Amino acid sequence: MVQNLILIGFMAAGKTSVGRLCAQRLGWTYLDTDQVIEDKLQCSIAHVFRRHGEEFFRRIELEVLEAVLQDSNQVIATGGGIVTQPAARTLLEQSRSMGSRIVWLQARPEVILQRVGRSQKRPLIKAENPMGAILELLAKRECLYRQIADYAIDTSDLAIDQVVESVLSFLNAGEA
Repeated sequence: MVQNLILIGFMAAGKTSVGRLCAQRLGWTYLDTDQVIEDKLQCSIAHVFRRHGEEFFRRIELEVLEAVLQDSNQVIATGGGIVTQPAARTLLEQSRSMGSRIVWLQARPEVILQRVGRSQKRPLIKAENPMGAILELLAKRECLYRQIADYAIDTSDLAIDQVVESVLSFLNAGEA
């Protein structure tokens, strides 16, 4: 039996939208680790990065991941960079060994840029050349996503419902 569904992937790959619908369809709780962090710190992720830096954010992100993984029957959308932390990857692998499934939502770089636009809510791509920042971050993270994922789906050309159906089919196949 699947304990949790954990969504990983780069920003704007669809983790939030897909996660909410999967949770609704499964009758599970939906959690977004970035939202949990914002609620805990009473400020935006962008503010945390500006005021305290990425290292502080990653430390809080790890604490939040550890806390949310204590419960089951959840769909958990993680922050795009969570896989960069070895301790987070260890927590995700431990959760998998207890029945969780990890799904990597992917999107092509140009689709990510189109979805994100010039959002001020995305501190890691607030750059002179956002596409360059996206490509650089993807180059660092893709192998980590690949290592930790049980299943991957490219959301670039799919409607949210199609992605949800694919994810739920994957979960159902694992329970057969």
